[in-house]
Amino acid sequence: MDNEPSGGGEQSPAQKWVAVVAHPGKTDMTEVRREVSELATRAGWGEPRFWETTVDETGAAQAKEAVEAGATVVAVSGGDGTVRSVASALVGGSTPMAILPAGTGNLLARGLGISHTNRSEAVALLETVHRRHVDVMEAVLVHADGTRTTELSLVGLGIGYNADIMAGVDENLKKRAGWLAYVFSGARAIRRHALKVRIADDVSDVSAPLLRSGVEQRTIRSILVMTCGELVGGLRLLEESTPDDGTIETVIASPRSHFELVWQLGRLVSRRDARGANVDVLRSTRNVVVECPRETEAQVDGDPVGEVTRIEVTLRPGALQVIAPDPT
Repeated sequence: MDNEPSGGGEQSPAQKWVAVVAHPGKTDMTEVRREVSELATRAGWGEPRFWETTVDETGAAQAKEAVEAGATVVAVSGGDGTVRSVASALVGGSTPMAILPAGTGNLLARGLGISHTNRSEAVALLETVHRRHVDVMEAVLVHADGTRTTELSLVGLGIGYNADIMAGVDENLKKRAGWLAYVFSGARAIRRHALKVRIADDVSDVSAPLLRSGVEQRTIRSILVMTCGELVGGLRLLEESTPDDGTIETVIASPRSHFELVWQLGRLVSRRDARGANVDVLRSTRNVVVECPRETEAQVDGDPVGEVTRIEVTLRPGALQVIAPDPT
């Protein structure tokens, strides 16, 4: 997932240029072209270049091409899935990413204080020099047939109730009602069964079976492995969690009944701390491993990724540079 630095030395204003990778189904291309071009003219930069994503190429290939062409910054316009795809080509390199939010969740943008309602404000950030070195997670997903796939996560991934919600979202309703589609999906998923899992963090070998390591099994309703406390709809699960604090927060919810789960959700929606007697938080600086005896739905940054039996998450602190407001 790494890329090499795009070039050496400081660029003059005329040498600087912005690459924009946009999801055409979620972006007003005419307005984005106009706003970014006006900014480039005002700053004395070179002409910006634009790439559109496709069904087969969701952003990574376009971002890689932009870096190889010498882009000063790669701006991404789209939802969380497009942001994640573009980021996968920039992790570990010197070319920063800018976010021009255009989707429903905009979770990383919210967590970094980038406007998710005013694109002009997000575009204006391109002129700033402030970069935040954002933590990313590499998650190896193990499926029942033994296949292993690797996903990049910029915000959070999980199993249980949170994944059931994402898998059950009606995309047509999401287009019409936005984040309310997640509320309806959550109401349908609330009666799903609890899960038996094993969880371990900061282990010496993320590939070692937890059963063999003697890790005890526990019953849960939801596990969220996060680098950012932001959730859909602007809710914050963990106020102290930031995208660049060098830690993974694993939120383990084990309510004893449907009523208790509803109560916990109510505290979250009312902007109160959702933690309680049956909600634990692990803080890790290296990795987290979760094993499930049976296949269960999983999600990464809000995108359903199918059923898994094991997740191996490794933290890469500060591996992605993102143009964002100074938090101080």
